[in-house]
Formats: sequence, structure tokens, C-alpha cells
Amino acid sequence: MSAYDELMAQRGDAAEPTGAAEPVEQPDAEPVAESHAEPVAESVAESDAGPDAAPDAAPDAESASSGMARLLELAARNADELVAEARAEAEELTSTARAEAEQLTSTAREEADRLLSETRAEVERMKAESEEARDQANGEIAELRHTEREHRERMKSHLEEMLAKVEANSIG
Repeated sequence: MSAYDELMAQRGDAAEPTGAAEPVEQPDAEPVAESHAEPVAESVAESDAGPDAAPDAAPDAESASSGMARLLELAARNADELVAEARAEAEELTSTARAEAEQLTSTAREEADRLLSETRAEVERMKAESEEARDQANGEIAELRHTEREHRERMKSHLEEMLAKVEANSIG
């Protein structure tokens, strides 16, 4: 039951039907105004009439006032519930967003760590290859120097032999 229906029930008025029901025509009945604001206004006017007013006016005014208070109380409660629901939804969304952000951050850090690890491994591999190539080049240089010494010694020996022959032929 809505707050309006409760208010009308307290006053003794029938609640307006909800939905798309068509009005029933009564041939002998006079048209009735369907505004509920007029009876409330009349009861408030009767309560303003003063002490000379009819004794029924005070209970109607009190009933209308308590009905209005009840309506305001229901509206306030409804607003509080909506605010609480909105806050709960906002907290849930925030919590979900934080969890997703933490997951993304964690995934990104893991990926960065994996890439860093792979890069370091690649650097170490390249260093090892470079050292191996340097060692190989140094070995080839040492070999070439050894070959050069042997070749010089043979050339010197050959030239000395040739010089000795030339000297032997020239002396004698």
C-alpha cells in the first residue's frame, strides 16, 4: 500500500484505483470530482476555523497531519534507502575497480619482470658470445704471431744460407 493510500485510508476515503481501468458510468449518478486535495483543504480550513468549529474538524486535521507526517516519514525512509543502496553500489564498484586495477598492475609487473629477466638473460648470452669471440680472436692472433715467428726464422735461415753460398762463390 502506498503512502497516499495509507493517508486516504486514515481519512476514510477510498483509494483511487491504479492502472488503466475505465470509469463505470452510472446513469442516475451525478459526476463526482476525483480530487482528494479538496477534502484535505476543507479539513485544514475547518481546523483553522477556531474553537467554534465542529468537534469532528480537529480529529480530521490531526488525521491529515499525521498522514502527512507519515507520508514525509516514508519519503525520508525511501530516500535514505536509495542513498544507502547507491553508496553500497558505489562501494561495490569501487571495490571491483580496485581489484581489477590490482590484478592489472600485478599482471603488468609480472610481464615487466619476465621481460627484464629475458633481457638480462639475453645480455648475459651476448656477453658470453662476445667473450668467446674475443677469446677465439686472441687465439688466432697468437697463432698468427707464432706462424710469423716461424716464417721469419725460416726466411732468416734461408737468407743466411744464400748469403753463405754467395760468399763462398765470391771467394773462391
